[in-house]
Amino acid sequence: MTMSLWEHDLGLDCWQGTPEVMSRAHRHQDIEINIVETGGLAYLYGGRRVELRAGTTALFWAAIPHQLLTATPDAHVWWLNLPLATVLSWGLDRAVLDRALRGWPVVVSQGPSAGRFGRWSGELTGGDAELRVIALLEAQAYVRRLLYATEAQTDAPPVAHVQEDGAVGQVTTMARYVAHHFAERITVADVADTVHLHPRYAMTIFRRVTGLTIGRYLDQCRVAEGQRLLLTTDATIAEVAHAAGFGSVSRLYASFTATCGQSPAAFRRSYRHVPG
Repeated sequence: MTMSLWEHDLGLDCWQGTPEVMSRAHRHQDIEINIVETGGLAYLYGGRRVELRAGTTALFWAAIPHQLLTATPDAHVWWLNLPLATVLSWGLDRAVLDRALRGWPVVVSQGPSAGRFGRWSGELTGGDAELRVIALLEAQAYVRRLLYATEAQTDAPPVAHVQEDGAVGQVTTMARYVAHHFAERITVADVADTVHLHPRYAMTIFRRVTGLTIGRYLDQCRVAEGQRLLLTTDATIAEVAHAAGFGSVSRLYASFTATCGQSPAAFRRSYRHVPG
C-alpha cells in the first residue's frame, strides 16, 4: 500500500494562521508544536480529546493519529513542524526522547512569544544559512525546555474531558478504547461495545468522523508504538511486535512497510544513525 498524502512527512516549517477543522485523522513523522495565540482548539489525539486555549502551547509527536475537531472563530495559531530526523540529531537522552514520543501531548500554559515564532518562520525559510542554523538552535532549546518541564511526569496529564453528544462523542470514546488497548487482541465488536453500538454502525460513524476505519486506526496506533520502541529501546523486532500488539513479526513488517515505506529494521537503522 502506498502512503497517502496525509501520511507523508511535512518537513521543517513554521507558519501561522486560522486553523481549519480536519475531515479525517492523519499522521506524519514530525514533532509538531502548536501555540494558541487567541481562541481555542480541540484535538482528538491518541484517543483523547485535548483542549487548547489561548496562551497554551502543545508539543506532540504527529505519528500518533490526530485530528482537529473544533476551532473557535477567533482562533489564531502558530505551528512549528520539526522533522523527526532533526529532533533525533540533537542527541536527546532516551528518557527525554521517550517523553516526546509518548501517546499524549506535552501541554503548558505558557510559551514563546508570537514574535519569536514569526522570526523563526522567516529565518527557517529564508536564504541566510547562518540565521537558519540560529533559528534551529533556538527551536531546539525551546523543545528541550518543554520536555524538561515535564521531566517528573510519568503518566498522561489531566485533560479536560468535554461531554459531547452524537457521533463525535461516540467516536472519541471508541478511539480512546483503541488507544488504551491497542497492545491487546481486540476486535471491532470490542470497540463497538464501549458505546453500545452494533459493530457495523460503529464502523460507519467512526469512518465518517475520522476518515479511517477502526482497523486502520488501530494499526496506526500500533505502528506509532512500534516506532517509539524501536527508537527508545533495544528491544528485538520480535519483542517490539509483541509489545505493540501485532502478534507476529510478519504482521509488524507488513504494517510498517505499508505505513512507513520501510521495514522496522530499516526504520531503526535510518533514525538511530542520524548525524548530529
